[in-house]
Amino acid sequence: MADAMPITEAQLLGMFLESVFLGFFLITFVQCIAILLRDTSRSGWRSLRSINWPMLVVAILLFVFATLDVALSVVHNIQAFVFYSGEDGPTGDFSQISDWINIMRTVTVVFQTTIGDGMLIYRCWIVYERAWLVIAFPLTLWLTGMALDIWIIYVEETLRIRTLIVAAKLSPLITAFWVLTITLNITATSLIVLRLWKVDRESSLYTYRSGSETGSSVLTRARPRSNLRRAMIIIIEAGAMYTAVAVIACGTYIGGSNAAYFTSDVEVQIVGIAFNLIIIRASQKIDFDRTTSSLVPLSVIRAPVNLNARGRDTETPTIQIKVEENIERYADSTDRIKYAHDDDSLHGTANLSPSDFGCAPSN
Repeated sequence: MADAMPITEAQLLGMFLESVFLGFFLITFVQCIAILLRDTSRSGWRSLRSINWPMLVVAILLFVFATLDVALSVVHNIQAFVFYSGEDGPTGDFSQISDWINIMRTVTVVFQTTIGDGMLIYRCWIVYERAWLVIAFPLTLWLTGMALDIWIIYVEETLRIRTLIVAAKLSPLITAFWVLTITLNITATSLIVLRLWKVDRESSLYTYRSGSETGSSVLTRARPRSNLRRAMIIIIEAGAMYTAVAVIACGTYIGGSNAAYFTSDVEVQIVGIAFNLIIIRASQKIDFDRTTSSLVPLSVIRAPVNLNARGRDTETPTIQIKVEENIERYADSTDRIKYAHDDDSLHGTANLSPSDFGCAPSN
């Protein structure tokens, strides 16, 4: 059955949409680079030691592949509509699957996606204190995807026939690639959110407020919206945006539609946008230097408070301890967000780093 969308229309629409999303990407890229290189606390540039190099390198690579894909799209359309004079006109040129431009555009799509997925696994690995067992499944999917990337490029280069990217020989391979990407993203994002949720829940057990703050004489537990909860929202939103586009792209390949051309074009830009937004929103909403503290009667932690008619505690001592949540930043790569309690029996460390969210530490 002939596709309702001609390849020429799909290519032009893909060039237009990808150019629009490249504009969005460039806006987020500039902000992301500024965050990674500027030290806002000192109104100057970060030292070489304090720059988060993994994040910076990945941001630049995503920019290079995103820009290259748009450039290749422009060149390909000019070549097909202006310079090509062979059989079937522009359609004939676009159908040369083994042409170097088609191969290079496939390279940009698969490697842009692979870099984005790898960065997601890296964040998951750091959040879980470099526990390899936790990322074993996502890492296996990622390595399988890399092998599939190479196989897709090889098959496309050796076909040497006039066909489209949704051809029978290529479509199953590319569909498998998208399925791996979608599964990896859902798995890794869920693991990161689960970790943040657990740490937030455990730290909330030591967050209290005095009833005197609300005009009452009863001590109650407070549940303010923590920075970790904000981080969870950031991760979920970025992951949902990326996964949604990947699902749409996968669906177009399964359906054998030429719409696969422009959905994959948009996906190239979305990978970089999602990566940049995590860094931008984390730097805006997560204050890693926040320190909160409150005085809480020891009885609140070990036993209920019993008040007499005069509002005094008659059953428990009035000794107070300071329960303090300290979020400290260090200049080296061993940054940790810690919550510590002065009472020796109440202490713990949540080994999370500002760099887990893409924010480079400052000196």
